[in-house]
Amino acid sequence: MVRDVLSWSFSIGQLFGIAIRVHFVLPIVMIGLIGREAFREGAPPGSWQDAAMLMGLMFLSVLVHEFGHCFAARFMDGEADEILMWPLGGLAMCRSLPHTPSAHFVVAAGGPLVTLALCVVSGGVMYFAFNDLPPLNPMTPPYRDSEGVIRLFNGDWAVIKVDNLTETILARLFWINWVLLLFNLVLMGHPFDGGRMLQAALWPRMGHYQSMKISIYAGFVVMVVIGLYAIIKSEPLMAFLTIFVFVSCSQEMMILETAHEESLFGYDFSQGYTSLEKDEPPPPKAKKQNFIQRWLAERAAKKQQQEQEERDAEDRRMDELLEKIQKFGKNSLTDEEQRFLKRVSDRYKNKP
Repeated sequence: MVRDVLSWSFSIGQLFGIAIRVHFVLPIVMIGLIGREAFREGAPPGSWQDAAMLMGLMFLSVLVHEFGHCFAARFMDGEADEILMWPLGGLAMCRSLPHTPSAHFVVAAGGPLVTLALCVVSGGVMYFAFNDLPPLNPMTPPYRDSEGVIRLFNGDWAVIKVDNLTETILARLFWINWVLLLFNLVLMGHPFDGGRMLQAALWPRMGHYQSMKISIYAGFVVMVVIGLYAIIKSEPLMAFLTIFVFVSCSQEMMILETAHEESLFGYDFSQGYTSLEKDEPPPPKAKKQNFIQRWLAERAAKKQQQEQEERDAEDRRMDELLEKIQKFGKNSLTDEEQRFLKRVSDRYKNKP
């Protein structure tokens, strides 16, 4: 029986050495949103076709966004070999990054930079090829109105009807990536890209621990904002996103605090060494954890175990590469093996 529901996914292929997987719920949600438009009372003709187009462009845009994170991770000598597409967006599996602020900032910014590039390209083509302005209002998608037509502004800020398929696709591609860009940068809290960039920016001055706490607390604030929006607008996906942000921030806080406590001596010497001779009361009895606490603890332990297994695998491969160099020389290594050797060697050099 699969215990982790987030792992229920299927593969749709591989590109640039990166496996692309789709969560089984995503097709259900996409079909449901298209069906909602198809059966919406008073919907203009062609609404469900518009919804299908938006779903396809959304999937493509999020996928390219996640590839941006993966390429940025590889650029910073990290590893990225899998992307998971699920109803709340995408998750790029970036691992073994150098523990530096610059590396984490570049990886977090990789996705928004690609999204920005898609905005510039699609919006530029709209303006120069059709003399029309891209839809800059994130709250009004280029959808059909009650008359069944799509309306945009031209270069003179006059409202026009759009009946060209190419321009319609460009307008919707721009709008989706514009919303995606604003979503990831304006919501500056964990686990969004803006929150990760904020944490990396604060890291050099405040240290990793304090910068992560600020990013997590900002994530809780973002959670409240998303939750209020979900209630006011009756948006179920935003409600699920609220839950996801809460779980993600709670889990990250638990991992952060556990790692921080293990890094300390566990004894306060502020009163001098004589305090060691004082009679200490017995430690309080540990409280029984509830279901959510147990689940978060299991997730944290699983993550730590996975990281340890990755380090062990890297050590074994390091030994194999060193043996290969001893037998055939360093020139026998492939480009990927040389990058791996450099990354692991740098990790050992920086290890305290």
